[in-house]
Amino acid sequence: MKYSLKELINQIETPDFSQYKRYTPLYIKEAARGLNWDEWDVEVFNDYFEIAHNSVAYLGQGVLRPHHKEKIKKSWMRLAPHLKAIASSQDVPLWGEYEIIRKIIRECTEDNMQIATNRLLACLQPKLLCTEVDLKKVNELIDYIITYTDTIIPEYDRNNWEKASFFLLKVFHELFPERHYLDFSYIPWKLLKLFRDKEKTELKTYWLISSNDDVFRLEDCLAENKSVDWQGSFSPKKGDIVFIYRTKPSQRICYMMEVETINIPYRNTINDSKYWGDNHSPEGTTNPDELYHRLKFLKKPISESLHLKELQKQGMKGVPQGPRRLFGNLLEYILNAFEPYQDYFDEIPNPETVFEGAKKEIVVNRYERSPEARNMCIAAHGCKCAVCGLDFEKMYGEIGKGFIHVHHIVPISSIGAEYQIDPVKDLIPVCPNCHAMLHRQEPPYSVDDLKKMLGKPITVEQKMKHNHGIID
Repeated sequence: MKYSLKELINQIETPDFSQYKRYTPLYIKEAARGLNWDEWDVEVFNDYFEIAHNSVAYLGQGVLRPHHKEKIKKSWMRLAPHLKAIASSQDVPLWGEYEIIRKIIRECTEDNMQIATNRLLACLQPKLLCTEVDLKKVNELIDYIITYTDTIIPEYDRNNWEKASFFLLKVFHELFPERHYLDFSYIPWKLLKLFRDKEKTELKTYWLISSNDDVFRLEDCLAENKSVDWQGSFSPKKGDIVFIYRTKPSQRICYMMEVETINIPYRNTINDSKYWGDNHSPEGTTNPDELYHRLKFLKKPISESLHLKELQKQGMKGVPQGPRRLFGNLLEYILNAFEPYQDYFDEIPNPETVFEGAKKEIVVNRYERSPEARNMCIAAHGCKCAVCGLDFEKMYGEIGKGFIHVHHIVPISSIGAEYQIDPVKDLIPVCPNCHAMLHRQEPPYSVDDLKKMLGKPITVEQKMKHNHGIID
């Protein structure tokens, strides 16, 4: 399920930021002017730093502890030049200055360094930095955005709060250029709560769990039962997708499963005693009321790209052990390994224009390469060929269910870097034969052209779609 990020943000009611909008610019002005403690006297510090800082605290981010503030004051001569540089550069992020400040604050706030630094910087440069000061939460929010919206966020350093916040706020500015930049201070942590609430009811969650063949012969269990009951060490909901990683010697993700039932008492689980290795059977050691989740086998990957080393290259941390949620680019990479081997839009070039040994590279953005656009096209138009009307499920039965090519009305070869596909208007389902015929010339024939060749009538609905630019 995909959401519009702009529509989600519009659901968030922004509170009164008059205090924050009033004092934060004054604090930035004083920071840009002051170089030493004589200029940054106690009155200035209290009037601007305290009030601006407390404005961030007002947004739910907490406050610095008194002994941290005292240590920051004592280190002011070391901090002031770097604070001035940042305050004087409101439109260009100074990553090097952040690192120096982080090092100094680490010495002042040994037990809360990250949040203390981030609060200080959130006051100093709100045009570039959001006030969600917890790096883990910022990364979680970005993962939600990448996974459940069509918004593109560039690669960034996941271990760097400033860069993560900068890219996140840049996305917000592009969606709402007319809004005051300080209005976005409230958005990140409210948006995160909105995603978490939706995940409980609407969003399909993707999980990664691990299985040890020496402990439990999962392959044998699935071969006979097509399902496995998993001890409830994680909290999925019905319909969630679970990927299972098999440890040595496989060291790869081997199965895609679907959560079929949750919270099954052990006494009602599948009898899997014969699949347990020596000295590992849970018989007699398990609480009969312990809860399990039933996972139904869906498919195995169609590529060999899910080995541990490849997964780590895609951003997975460490070795899979306990259950973890999957998001963003890593999730997309895993999902692609389970997709049938074909271009997502089944683009067929004109055979007469392809020369042996020639190579043509087509670059499209992440959304356009996603199966989501294909699925949205089929949801709108169905699986029948738009030219000849062939329905593969009716002709071939179960094996034909859901099979169809998806044709670009706007040829993929003409798509530029800024082109954004509309799955309903720009894509159309066609059978492979008609698809090949559409591409017998360059540019391709239109669907209407091919229907006329077949003597197929063009319906009133199709004429209306044609007039509205839906069918080429």
